[in-house]
Amino acid sequence: MDYFCNMGKRMKALYGLTIATIIAFCTIQCYWLYNRFKDARNGYENNLYDTVLEVMHEDYKIRRATQTPDISILTSSKMKVSSNADQAGFLTMTFEVYVVDRNTYTINDTTDMNNITRIYEQEKPEGITKYSFEVDNPPNERDAYDALERFQVDVRSPFNAAKIDSLLNKRDVEAKAITVEQADSMVWSVSRTDHPSKWHPEITVSYPYDIFEGEVVNVTVAVGMSPVIMKMLDTLLISLVLSVLLITCLIVQIATIRKQRKLEKLRQDFIHIMIHELKRPISTLKMCVSFMRNDKLMQDKESKEAIISDSYHELDNLSSYFSKLRDLTFNDVTEIPLTLSAFNLQDAIEECIEKLTIPSGKSATIDVVSHADIMITADRMHLINMLSNLLENALKYSKNKVRVEISYCESNGESIIISVKDNGFGIPKSECRYVFDKFFRSQTIVDKNILGMGLGLAYVKLLVLAHKGSIEVESEKGLGTVFTIKLPQ
Repeated sequence: MDYFCNMGKRMKALYGLTIATIIAFCTIQCYWLYNRFKDARNGYENNLYDTVLEVMHEDYKIRRATQTPDISILTSSKMKVSSNADQAGFLTMTFEVYVVDRNTYTINDTTDMNNITRIYEQEKPEGITKYSFEVDNPPNERDAYDALERFQVDVRSPFNAAKIDSLLNKRDVEAKAITVEQADSMVWSVSRTDHPSKWHPEITVSYPYDIFEGEVVNVTVAVGMSPVIMKMLDTLLISLVLSVLLITCLIVQIATIRKQRKLEKLRQDFIHIMIHELKRPISTLKMCVSFMRNDKLMQDKESKEAIISDSYHELDNLSSYFSKLRDLTFNDVTEIPLTLSAFNLQDAIEECIEKLTIPSGKSATIDVVSHADIMITADRMHLINMLSNLLENALKYSKNKVRVEISYCESNGESIIISVKDNGFGIPKSECRYVFDKFFRSQTIVDKNILGMGLGLAYVKLLVLAHKGSIEVESEKGLGTVFTIKLPQ
């Protein structure tokens, strides 16, 4: 008993460990997938950022290559490096830019910066526009001249947000918004702003297309979930396959554990019932032996015959229990040795009825219905055991007045069908499929405190299958039961 108790505890621990393993695996898997998703999304955001920069550079090259003969630009620049102790090395660059609209004011190709400066200062004619920019301590001298070139490009070919949107669409990137804003000061570098959101993440790229005038374009693009998922599709598929495989194994293990726990409970119940069932014939035998030691009682013929009869009966019960246990230990029904012979089925049934012991307090009527005198080929001993078990169940699980009907017939010369019908307590339809399982006992029977080990019907089915036959049950609670055996010939 300690073994079964310890086994039950081990199964409970294993069950809990399996559940904990599933929870831990799911947690780790979700955490890992979430981090993979974050990495994939960050990678996709970086790709979007690079795409926007690529588009801005391409637009700049296109506008730079655009020639506008009606506009002439003349520039001059000065650099001053401060030598003050407080601002030592502070660079100041000054740019003067003259933009001449040739449609309004005509100049010669030989006009230089000095001439255009003089003309502008003296005449301030329409068609010439002067721009002055003072750049304090730029990142480097090259960046300042690059900013000058960007200004010239913007003058000749003004920035157009619609062109940016068109270039983005060619790269399958949809901009949610493209806006132009004027900064308070010169913006020298590109900046990126992330807008994290669980459902609608976005990034905004701020690109200074005209540094001198502080003009910046803000391009906002949505970070779609579909590209991110497609990027990590291989990871998701591998993770899904592994998850399904592991969870399936764990579910199978849980089902196995639950089945084992159920089996352990059945075994424990069986041991308790078997001990109780075996104690009864042993107690009776001990009592009979005690009577046999009494010489006066043994001189009474009737008492002597009753004691001997009871002893034989209890020994038969013990032998029956052990036979069932022996046969049920076979792993395969084909291992049960059969001694086939041809005999009269009616005679075998009558022998079963003669050996049947009717419990005290009950009356039984057993009718045999047959349509012909049939010879059957089977193992006579096993067939008698099958029918005896069915008849004993009919008497055991019925009220005081028992009525049993045994019928048999031949089916197309290929098999013989034997039916045993009673008027007993019946079996609920929901339990009919379990009645042939080892150790199974109906709750209705358990509630009535009727003793038994749940081996009888399992034993009958085992013998039927050994004959390559089949057995079926039809029953309804309170309306009796019909067992039908079909044995091939």
